[in-house]
Amino acid sequence: MSAPPAGAETAARSGTRLGFRGLLLASRPVSWINTGLPFLAAAWEVERGFTPALVLGTIYFLGPYNLLLYGVNDLFDYASDVNNPRKGSVEGGLVAPTQAGRLWAAILLTNIPFLVVLGLLGGAAASVALALAAVAALVYSAPPLRTKERPLLDSLTSALHFVLPAACGFLVAGAAPADLPWLLLGGFLAWGMASHAIGAAQDVAYDRAAGIGSIATVLGVRATGLVALAGYTLAVGVTMTLGWPWGAVAAAALAPYLLLPVLLLVRPSEVRSRRAWRSFMGLNFIAGFVLTQGLLRYWGITTFDAWELLVISSAAVAGFVLVSVLATWLTTRRRRATDGDTDAAALPGLTVVIPCRDEAARLGATLDALVAQDLPGLRVIVVDDASTDGTAGVAADHLAPLGGRARVIAAPPPPTGWDGKSWAARAGLEVADTPLALILDADTVLVPRACRVLVAAAVRERADLVSGVTRYDMHGPVEQSTVAGFPLLMFGFVPVWLPAATRGRPAALAFAYGPLELVRRETYLATGGHAAAPASACEDIALARTIARGGRVVTVHAADLGATRHYRSAGEVAAAWRRVLMPYAGDSLAVALGALAGEALAFLLPLVLPVAALAGAAETTVLAASLVPLAILALARLALAITQEQPLATIAWHPLTVAATILYQGWAIGAWLLGRPPSWHGRTVDGPPPHDPQPGAKEVVP
Repeated sequence: MSAPPAGAETAARSGTRLGFRGLLLASRPVSWINTGLPFLAAAWEVERGFTPALVLGTIYFLGPYNLLLYGVNDLFDYASDVNNPRKGSVEGGLVAPTQAGRLWAAILLTNIPFLVVLGLLGGAAASVALALAAVAALVYSAPPLRTKERPLLDSLTSALHFVLPAACGFLVAGAAPADLPWLLLGGFLAWGMASHAIGAAQDVAYDRAAGIGSIATVLGVRATGLVALAGYTLAVGVTMTLGWPWGAVAAAALAPYLLLPVLLLVRPSEVRSRRAWRSFMGLNFIAGFVLTQGLLRYWGITTFDAWELLVISSAAVAGFVLVSVLATWLTTRRRRATDGDTDAAALPGLTVVIPCRDEAARLGATLDALVAQDLPGLRVIVVDDASTDGTAGVAADHLAPLGGRARVIAAPPPPTGWDGKSWAARAGLEVADTPLALILDADTVLVPRACRVLVAAAVRERADLVSGVTRYDMHGPVEQSTVAGFPLLMFGFVPVWLPAATRGRPAALAFAYGPLELVRRETYLATGGHAAAPASACEDIALARTIARGGRVVTVHAADLGATRHYRSAGEVAAAWRRVLMPYAGDSLAVALGALAGEALAFLLPLVLPVAALAGAAETTVLAASLVPLAILALARLALAITQEQPLATIAWHPLTVAATILYQGWAIGAWLLGRPPSWHGRTVDGPPPHDPQPGAKEVVP
């Protein structure tokens, strides 16, 4: 790993001319807030208004300063960065030594004018602070000092990149050095050192291969996690000294960072270190938002009291859920011609592929529904993925009416790095001999016209993938009160309506639903299908994005086409949240916590506000205001029940649904932090890195 990769990939990653995009990536836009916001907040605290110094300084510490800091870093770290798959994206650019001249010219042209003007506006003390900030950014990566290779000093100087912009903000705005909040700046320094430690842990392998030293390469990942934990603890403790309520607000914003070191302390690995850094990047936006709202209230820019803020926030998020539910229904509605007098005989052939593992108890109803389909020539392939409950025999019995149009095959054991379902689905797709294939879950029961409708939609839309969310089949109080949390989160917060409206564009937002995925077999094989992401724990989204890069992905309304009984007990629901929450959150703690916060605002707070108003004997206007989020939530739940054909009883069970969902999700996050991978159907979901062998399938039932 010490040498750059050979061949065309090396040329592509190193020989590209350093244009505007390269300079932008070198400045790491996702990190701009870490330097721009401290300057802005500090300057505003002094000026309490917009001044030329505040505006120019904020612009400088957003862009040019970060180009100096990270551009120089990328230039002198090229030997390790060229091997690092994270580089060349928003997390960092690739600056080859041949591009050094263009980089230095861009740094000088964008930094010197700002530094000179800000120094003139701020005076002697500000000029010294600005010079220190620029020098600290330079010597961090540039030889001979190159402090990033000196353990502990690397974390200290890295933290200065956050603290010095704040100090510059105070001084440029006219504050005297003696008046700076040194204790608060010290807490900020501790936060910065902890954050650097988190970032260093993810690059241990690449830094060691390139001979680059860091706090993580010297101390190791676990000890680096202890440093991060100490730094974040100190930062939270310092903010608590600010008093009530602002100290509490700041501490609450920083508290989630305390969870990041857990990923380094418990079962440390390169994968978990990268998850910690990805979560850190997301938490910056959440913490920045919370701190900004607190500062706006502290400065008197916003005047909402706590009660008004809770009511407005709850109503806004519940309103988003309502709009999302309705938008999904509107954008996925099928054209009427789909259900009309379609000439079924003229439609292309379809093979239904059912990957299953220990599904004997559920499979019969699914296969009986396929036998009853009104699509002529329909073929069915059941792929038995090492079942131990007689699944293959059940499949053979129920498929007997189809004769030679049905087969039961056994998939070989999935190779290392493959998810079982993805492997079994690909095995079925490879032996299918029709233009279209429908990947169907073993617990999804279709109505007789469903296959014809889906095939007609694929033909009409010229789609390479057609998917839709089937009705959640929930029997009895336990399922209706716990399973209902899944469609609440999906239709309330996942923007299914966006890729539905754009036909899967951009590919990064493409959507598909695992229990019901109709694919054009030629496109599936050409793009790699499941082989493009064989170990993905969210194989449906991975497949949609893979196909969307080279084809068209269409989402249709499917609640009237079939029903899926996902889970039959509270235990299965809890296990399912462990399996799906973090993978669908992109293995980002920030996204998962954001989802929990959104659910609390949209689904829980509307229930609490009226009770609190009554308990406090609030005025009539206050009580009426507290009922607004509840009314919006009721409309959202009713719209979801009607459009997705859910039992109305799920609305009555709403309080228990929310409590159970948040509890299960919290459990899922905790297990993820502790490195306890979930299991499903007897297999661990969080497997080793993927690779792409060619599957084979053995036919066991003719």
